[in-house]
Amino acid sequence: MIGMVAASVVQADEPLRLVDRGQPHAVVMLPETTDDQTEAAAALFVEYIERASGAKLPMQSEGQETNPATKVVVHVGSDRFVQSLDLGIDKLDADGFVLRADANGHVVIAGPTAWGTEYGVYEFLERYVGVRWLMPGPNGDDVPAQKTIAMPIGEVREEPAFFSRQMSGFRGGEQATWTRRMRMHSRVAFHHNLQRLFQPETYTKTHPHFFPLRNGERYLPPDNNTHGWQPCFTAEGIEDEAVKNIVRYFDEHPDATSYSLGVVDSSGHCECDSCQALDTGELNFLGRRDVSDRYYGWCNRVVERVLEKHPGKVFGCLAYSEVAQPPSKVKVHASIVPFMTYDRMKWIEPTLRAEGEQMTRNWHATSPVVGWYDYIYGAAYCVPRVWFHHMGDYYRFGHANGVRAMYAEAYPNFGEGPKLYVALKLMWDPEQDVDSLLREWYVRAVGPDAADDLAAYYAHWEDFWTRRILESKWFSLRGQYLAFYSPKYLADVTDEDVSKSRQWLENVVAKAQTDQQRARAELLMLAWKYYEASAVAYSADRLSRELAIENEADAVAALARAEQCLVAAQQRRTLLMEEFPKHPSLLHGITFDRRPQLRGDGWGTSLVWRVFDWVNRSEAVRNAVSHMAESPDNSVAHHAKALLRLADTDLAPVSANPSFESEDGRMPAEWSVWLKYGAGTKDIAAEAARTGRQGLVFRGVRRGGPLQTLAFEPGEYAAVAYIRTPAAVADGATATLSVTPLDEKGNNLPGLSTIVPLAEGDWTPLAVAGPIPKEINGRSVAKVRLIVVLDGLAADDVVHLDDVKMVRIGDLAK
Repeated sequence: MIGMVAASVVQADEPLRLVDRGQPHAVVMLPETTDDQTEAAAALFVEYIERASGAKLPMQSEGQETNPATKVVVHVGSDRFVQSLDLGIDKLDADGFVLRADANGHVVIAGPTAWGTEYGVYEFLERYVGVRWLMPGPNGDDVPAQKTIAMPIGEVREEPAFFSRQMSGFRGGEQATWTRRMRMHSRVAFHHNLQRLFQPETYTKTHPHFFPLRNGERYLPPDNNTHGWQPCFTAEGIEDEAVKNIVRYFDEHPDATSYSLGVVDSSGHCECDSCQALDTGELNFLGRRDVSDRYYGWCNRVVERVLEKHPGKVFGCLAYSEVAQPPSKVKVHASIVPFMTYDRMKWIEPTLRAEGEQMTRNWHATSPVVGWYDYIYGAAYCVPRVWFHHMGDYYRFGHANGVRAMYAEAYPNFGEGPKLYVALKLMWDPEQDVDSLLREWYVRAVGPDAADDLAAYYAHWEDFWTRRILESKWFSLRGQYLAFYSPKYLADVTDEDVSKSRQWLENVVAKAQTDQQRARAELLMLAWKYYEASAVAYSADRLSRELAIENEADAVAALARAEQCLVAAQQRRTLLMEEFPKHPSLLHGITFDRRPQLRGDGWGTSLVWRVFDWVNRSEAVRNAVSHMAESPDNSVAHHAKALLRLADTDLAPVSANPSFESEDGRMPAEWSVWLKYGAGTKDIAAEAARTGRQGLVFRGVRRGGPLQTLAFEPGEYAAVAYIRTPAAVADGATATLSVTPLDEKGNNLPGLSTIVPLAEGDWTPLAVAGPIPKEINGRSVAKVRLIVVLDGLAADDVVHLDDVKMVRIGDLAK
């Protein structure tokens, strides 16, 4: 037995018992010389066996004396005994493994690499101990108690369907640990990298001809961080230099398995005659010049030469922008993995799915190995974004059509429950049954009594994202990915969605049985509170469009709902910034600072200011506003006080000429008008005067309106505009009043805004108020812009506008 201590012989039809009725019967054996990763995997094996059974298995290296009472030897890694069995482990993928139990009392857990051995340990723990890694955090794994742990005589041999499996956006050690247990392992470098291969700060001086011609002139990027250019792929010596640099990289990094040939971000390909002669001369499916033949031909030649020195290496790249289409004149080298970039949730739309599937087939016909780059964002979304079954469908299609490497921008919110669990399970084996994976996750997470309610909750949101969202104005047929940075889909979330979801999760919490199940249920409820607060806060925008405020009862009711929305807006900010960082599984990879549209500072305000004109007309409305001004919620109190202050005072405006008056009847000099797309017209006319002699008339404006840029000092500001719509206008047409801070370069900063629907009727006030400090997001405020934006008018729609002003109503609160 090559120096190994023989284990006791057991009958072939009996499983090998590592633990029997709580007593350890096995030793964990490591190779005499082993690596840290394999040793850590063995230690994890021992830890979870003990957690499940209470029995601690001893660990030792081969060659050490074994307790004679030991009945089973568990070989973790390829020690001399494992090597003697000639199991063909070296023929497996690097992440593959063999689990083997024989009648002589030996269990083998080994892969061709330390990664394979580690994944073999995870498989053993999942298959024979029942461990599930449900989510990150202290209650994230589920380890069922069992006093006897055994493996049947026989062999399990596995390797991943997708050899490279990577997601980005995880934060903190707990999330990283979870992804590792779920066998996430990136093995292909493919991101933008040619700017590093040919660093401008060096090569513009030594090899300026490596850089592109533009309009007949050589473009030399000013520094290594500049994007928007590509090398001249036909430049003399550029292949030699690339080969030299990549070979040196592998010489210096012998453990590296991959190198990226990804293009520089943001286009900028060479226009020299030699490069363009290699192109098709046509536009690709993205509407960009197709330069795939020049690029992939260059990659092929470079890779072939590098492999002469470093065989077995893999080269990734992005099938992106001008190189998104398969080349038509060359085949892609088998060691190159082009990653096709697309948000495949969009494949819920049949035409997009057909186009995407055909493009994948086209790529596989040209490239033996294909990668997929996906956008499965979680933390950017304000309700659970899940599409489990659709994901399973396209993972299976991808694997059947040459896709072998997966990458996704994930940025998780584990309030989405089993989403990433299912995704990573399918990346290992896309033939797994999605319903079985989901059912097991629900039962193991919150217990059998609560599982049905949790399943109903996620099925509801799966229906929202795979069926209902197709009718949303947010969903786009264009572009590589959906607008994850825009929360406009919240306009399609109903009050019923919110109430049903809360009831399901309240049931889950009530029905969970064990302490761990309750902890996980409460965590999902905490995540739901953020989703719920987001939906409620954003609903103010929808209600502001839908509610008809025709009497004081309507106005009082609108104020009550506005207060609810403002409280919710503050709650979601508190949850994300203060509460979620305490929980490893809810720590978001995308914050409000990264995506200001998600901050929701103005959510709820539009509904408050819809009642502005009623404050001085109705005692009931004034009383309701006064009551809100005493609210313990700062946001509610702030807006109520601003509403009263603006209604009760006649402060001199800081803006000029609110009534658009002029001596010659033309547009006053103090104002300018912006019309996007050049669509629509504006006129000065007496018919549009609410006060004074004239006002503005807009016709057919798709998006635009009057604006005035003003000097600034920090303080509390308010703005008012009056709008009249003489006749019915297009559905969805709106007016937005904004006070927008500008930085020193004239760039917009987060500001104040109120949006209302446009409907036939007489003069209606539009108002907004709030603080504008001297600095926002680390940038100084230099000026402010007062603007009214009309949006979505049809060609014949008419809107009147008058009495637009901004006032400074006080200093900033201390």
